[in-house]
Amino acid sequence: MTQLNNSPYNWDGVDNDTFTCEVKRHVNEHFAAIAERRGVSVNEATKATPARWLLIWTLVAAFVSTLPPFFSGNYAFLVVTPLAAWLAVVNLFHDACHFALSTKWRVNATMAYLLPLLSSPWLWYHHHVIGHHAYTNIGRRDPDLAHAPQLMREHESVRWRKQHATQASASRIFLVWAIASSLGLNILNDIRAVAKLSYNNVVSIGEITAIRMAVHVLGRILYIFLTVAWPFVALDSFWKAVVFSAVPNMVFSMCFMGNTQINHLSEACAHASSPNFYKHQVVTAQNFGNGSLFCYYFSGGLNYQIEHHLFPTVNHCHLPALSHGIKRICKRHGVPYNHAAGYHEAFLAHLAHTRSLSLPSPQKLQ
Repeated sequence: MTQLNNSPYNWDGVDNDTFTCEVKRHVNEHFAAIAERRGVSVNEATKATPARWLLIWTLVAAFVSTLPPFFSGNYAFLVVTPLAAWLAVVNLFHDACHFALSTKWRVNATMAYLLPLLSSPWLWYHHHVIGHHAYTNIGRRDPDLAHAPQLMREHESVRWRKQHATQASASRIFLVWAIASSLGLNILNDIRAVAKLSYNNVVSIGEITAIRMAVHVLGRILYIFLTVAWPFVALDSFWKAVVFSAVPNMVFSMCFMGNTQINHLSEACAHASSPNFYKHQVVTAQNFGNGSLFCYYFSGGLNYQIEHHLFPTVNHCHLPALSHGIKRICKRHGVPYNHAAGYHEAFLAHLAHTRSLSLPSPQKLQ
């Protein structure tokens, strides 16, 4: 197999591969028709539609409207506000970081920093866009496989430890899912990446200027104050402050994990691979709840993960329409198209995978 720059993919003849050609033809024809109908360029047709922009601003406004009662200590908003934050962030931040909102890069870059509650956009570009999308589920290349190897083992490339034996327990999953976003992505992983100039030891981060570093650090301090520390300044009860500091972050993190771990970490796709880059994107992803409005809106379109990995710069609002053709193409070429009926089935598949990796790999037992 020919490799380019030590690539795990075979790029020789990829443009003549029938599967690849059909996928490209399908997406080009789809957006060419939209471009002609709307009187815009094909590139612009792939970005957020006016209806999508309306949804985004409505969700942002809804989140902002919950902030006064939340910051005043209204207990009902311990859940309402982080749920509203999740809906706004997942429909805005993810597409913005993939430059899928607008054809203007400055619009995408600015919108990514509007609600950076999931991660620093700068590090999200490295960990998610550069690392995860290029090397999905490839050991020691996909940074998503090594976020918390001391607690969870979700891929055979992670060395088995004794503590992994209980990783499928409800208490372990709850612990990891509850702290993954706030403590993990936003603080610990951020500190390690900046200190090492490497994200999870697999994605290199270039040297940055002192000014850029200062701005990044100030941004992280602001994040910590607004999401963790403010209750201890604004509320008159210490234990109430503890609750308002912990619970919203836990709810938001659970939403994030519940919509991401089920997309790639199941028995069907966690260790799948293909030397064809486009087939690899399909076989290492799993859709869920396609056709369900709840799954679509609550996941921000992440339930169309296969199409998202094939076309990461395409806005999620277009993925349901693209999925029908992609599914047909996959069936015609014998490429597995992984799909779970909904959240419940997808979570059970993820749990089965987590449980299977709680044991040492067979070669370790010999």
